[in-house]
Amino acid sequence: MLDALPERVVRYRLPDLVIVYCNVAWASYYGIAPPEAVGRPLVEFLSSHALDGLNAQLARLGPEHPILTDEEVRVEHKSPDQWFEWVDQYLVTPTGPEIVAVGRDVTKRHSAELKLAESEARLRELADNAVDVVWRFVVDPAPHLDYISPSVERTLGYPPSFFLDDFSQFLGILDDHGRELIERATTGESLQNRVDFTFRHANGTIVIGETHTTFVSGGLQGMSRDVTELRHLQAELTALALRDPLTGLANRRLFNELVEAQLARMVRSGRPLAVAFLDLDGLKRVNDAYGHDAGDVVLCETARRLTSIVRDADVVARLGGDEFVIAFEPDDTDSADLLLRIDTALSAPIEISPTLSVCCPASVGIADTRTVGHHADALLAAADDAMYASKRARSVVRG
Repeated sequence: MLDALPERVVRYRLPDLVIVYCNVAWASYYGIAPPEAVGRPLVEFLSSHALDGLNAQLARLGPEHPILTDEEVRVEHKSPDQWFEWVDQYLVTPTGPEIVAVGRDVTKRHSAELKLAESEARLRELADNAVDVVWRFVVDPAPHLDYISPSVERTLGYPPSFFLDDFSQFLGILDDHGRELIERATTGESLQNRVDFTFRHANGTIVIGETHTTFVSGGLQGMSRDVTELRHLQAELTALALRDPLTGLANRRLFNELVEAQLARMVRSGRPLAVAFLDLDGLKRVNDAYGHDAGDVVLCETARRLTSIVRDADVVARLGGDEFVIAFEPDDTDSADLLLRIDTALSAPIEISPTLSVCCPASVGIADTRTVGHHADALLAAADDAMYASKRARSVVRG
């Protein structure tokens, strides 16, 4: 049966290493028949590399460790492309101790392991030299990072060892939301494939890392990219889309969204909502006489004065040109004299320069939901109509 095996089997005695048995596969490798090997020292057949492996095994084998697998897969000196794994068993016989060695051809497995190692080495090299931070997080035996690329020092100001040696250091520089996500991941809960983590840099600044994650056996791996400037730019662009770039007030789009939300709340509470529509009477004259820079000063000062006389809950917006609107609750005691406060605030002179001041009062029209209904467009249109009626009345009075 042993002669039919593809594995190589040889049995030899200790301490002289004389062969007492070998199967056909073992003998054939050396070009002999099994009887020709019996009685000869094993060392006659071994290369220096194989002899090193034999001595290493014999140093460990014994009654306390009767079966051992060679720690190293060994190449055959006659066939450099062939690799064998040897397992040795220590036997106690009536004539003294003997060793049975079994060699298995593991060339395919070894080649696959070498290719895997090469692939891992290439991936490690890529990760080590990546601009983005590459990391791997595992949960056993306790949650920890078992790899983080050197680029983390450039991104967060800490060397990899800072996080690899103590996982709590990593949690310590995350914001509350980030720590919550990591804690959920440690319990096996899935995360979004892409999520922003907010870190505190070693210098105290905030770093936003766009992180792509993938679940792997026993943990999580991913790549994080510093997108702090990008996120700030996106926030600025969002603000520009909803804010008047000159005055910083809400623009028409944001005003409509806020009024819609307020109207929904007013419907639930049964309270009215009002809109005041303002048009500056003298802005065109300022622009024509002193230039648009002077007109911009008027618009900015008008915005400042309007926000200073309303409640925090009220909405002040610039619709464009010289048109402003205020959404407020007319039944609130703080809104009782709002029209008078607007007129007083905007009638005061506006200083353009140390030697130049101008006056730009406003015509104001007000409409509220008690007469118009809970529709933002209708409310704004009614306030606009009331403003033009007020402007015509002021014109008649001046005439």
